[in-house]
Amino acid sequence: MTSIAQTTGSAAKPTESRLAGGLMARDHFLQIPTPGDHYSFTTGSAIMTLIYELARKHAAAGGQSTIVVGSGTRHDYPVGECIEVGFKGLPSGWRKAVDIALGRAGLPRIMSNAAYAPAREAIDPEFEGHIFLQNAPGPIGMIKSHAPKARVYLHAHNTLFKTYSDREVADTVAAADLIICNCEFLANEIAPRLHGRNSSKIRIFHNGVDTERFTPMPEMRDPEVVNILFVARMVPEKGADLLIKAANKLTTKRKYKITIVGNQGFSATDPLSPYEIELRKLAAPLGDKIAFMPFIDRHQILPVYQAADIFCAPSNWNEPCTLTIPEAMSCGTPTIASRKGGIPEIAGDAVLYFDPPNTDQLAEQLTYLIDDDKARHDWGLSSRARAESLDWAIRYDVLRHVLKS
Repeated sequence: MTSIAQTTGSAAKPTESRLAGGLMARDHFLQIPTPGDHYSFTTGSAIMTLIYELARKHAAAGGQSTIVVGSGTRHDYPVGECIEVGFKGLPSGWRKAVDIALGRAGLPRIMSNAAYAPAREAIDPEFEGHIFLQNAPGPIGMIKSHAPKARVYLHAHNTLFKTYSDREVADTVAAADLIICNCEFLANEIAPRLHGRNSSKIRIFHNGVDTERFTPMPEMRDPEVVNILFVARMVPEKGADLLIKAANKLTTKRKYKITIVGNQGFSATDPLSPYEIELRKLAAPLGDKIAFMPFIDRHQILPVYQAADIFCAPSNWNEPCTLTIPEAMSCGTPTIASRKGGIPEIAGDAVLYFDPPNTDQLAEQLTYLIDDDKARHDWGLSSRARAESLDWAIRYDVLRHVLKS
């Protein structure tokens, strides 16, 4: 088959070609996201945002990026070449149960491997570049066996090994060249399960933020009303209910408005889920002090961040490395976040924390920022300074160092 032409410019039209090997391919990033994900501004996918930002910085450094996408998906980010494959979707139901049983018996997870087989077939066995499997431990061995000259990485964004035996975890890590975790919290979950074997393969690479795009715009803020913003998927883990419960406890006399942005999925047209309906019931006592907005894609989210006086990320789970917090911080927005998972790693001492599900504590932090203009100003400056240390240009340099180790 004809290999993909090397490019560092705008995204090429999708092609069915295989990825060739060769010396030039050593500066080639091949990204394999979750089958069916869209490489597009029109979603809020943190993984696809990361892939795009790394492709952008890699292109500026003279490198090439290819993203394996499913046939029929959107792929309109302007950097990176896309190759379409016939993904059939991830295993679910009984197929997932079969994989778990096979894995615990020391056998390959054939259902997961089948899901990623189209990506494998798109890779020339002589490929010598860098292959990133995003959140997909199962196919690591299969991809490495197929392209042994490539460097193959598992890039972990969530807890991935809950259904894996310690032997499976060890085998996965042994097959990979590196395990790249987006926070120390995830790395600390994996390392003990290796019992000292190959733990040196684990690396930490935090997400970043585009500080040139996400910039403060104080003139967009209403001087009479303190605007509190929540942006996330509308699922219990993200904690919108905690924010609403805390708001119902506020006694401040200052005018404020809470805006809750998002849907259960990455679509503004999805019907309300039972959880979203319950949120509106919780919010009823607040009247016009709270408003709900549907999902907003990445083309349009910037002014929403810039108009906020306070950003609240009340995650009610061990969130590994969210993108919304550094984006809000980059806009100079004072932020209140959960002291959970990897959040303290990304936000450092530049944000105010509370311990979910303690809504009294969250209400205290909200009251402090609502009532104190100077505190909002000072915490906003701290937020922006922290975000600048997380700029994608800096994060890309860190990644290149990680890949050399």
